[in-house]
This record gives sequence, C-alpha cells and structure tokens, in this order.
Amino acid sequence: MTPHSSWWRSTAERGGGLVCWLESLCALIAAPRACNVIFTANSGHELGHLGLDDFLTRRPGWERPISEGGATRIHFGGNIGAADGKLSLRSASDDLRQLTEAELVRHRSSAGYSRSQTLVRSGETRDIGRAGRRCVSWVRSNPLLHPPQERWPHAVDTDAVARVVAATIALVFKLTR
Repeated sequence: MTPHSSWWRSTAERGGGLVCWLESLCALIAAPRACNVIFTANSGHELGHLGLDDFLTRRPGWERPISEGGATRIHFGGNIGAADGKLSLRSASDDLRQLTEAELVRHRSSAGYSRSQTLVRSGETRDIGRAGRRCVSWVRSNPLLHPPQERWPHAVDTDAVARVVAATIALVFKLTR
C-alpha cells in the first residue's frame, strides 16, 4: 500500500512509493503467485489516513491480526526516493523485518538505513501497524519535505529508488510464493 496524495507536487515524497507499488504490481501480473494480493493507493494520509480507513471499513475482517488470518502488509511510505534522505525500516514482526533487511542488503539499498522493531503509532504508520498486524513500513527522511521545491530532478535520487524497487520486488515474490 502507498498513499498517493500530498502537498504541492511532492515528487520525492510520494514518487518513490508509487514506483515501488507500480513495479510490484507489474511484476506480480507477469508471474504466478500462490495467494491473493491486494494493492491500495490511498488518499488522505495527511488527514488521519481517511482513504485507508474508508478502504478497511468497506472490507470487514481486514482489520484482523495475522494470528487470526489477517494479511501481511507492505507499506511504501514517504520519501523513498528523496535525495539526501536516509531509509528507515519499521516492523514489529521479526521474521518480516529480517526478510526485508536481507533484500535491502542484497540489492545494495541498506547503506545508511536505520531499523526499528516497533512501528511508530503516528504519521504514516499509525493505522498500518496496529498490534498483531504483520507489517513492514519503508520510509525515508527528506530535507525538502513539502515545499514547492520538492520536484524533479534535484529532489529525487533515482538510483536509490531503483535499488529499493529491486528489493521490493524480491520481497513481494518471497511473500507470495
């Protein structure tokens, strides 16, 4: 899942997550998978995740934790492609975090990244990682967050986006096979 709305044009804030989302979708269409996969690109993340809340409200049962048959969630958060940013990986699930870290290392996306065992209970990961949910969230810092100058090409690190996309596709394949 990824938010798609933002301030101004927000190329660095939303672009990288949308690229990860689209490339994962294309990769899964081209290859068979062993489970259902749902992609959501929600609006309103800056307004308390109104789009995600609406999506989940219309799908009873999707709120279940993994122990009750709930889904594994990958959240492509903000600033994945931000120039001069630092990638951060958040997950309360040890196995999912380790699997994600291994793909980041394998695709050279781990340089300068930080990790957290728990999910932040505010901002982008507020609703995505409630207790019991198997979720990993990728976000990156962004020195140009929300001003009008956050535009292509100076605000985006395309090499970083490409490496995260490669790690993302590998992770998605492992989770769906």
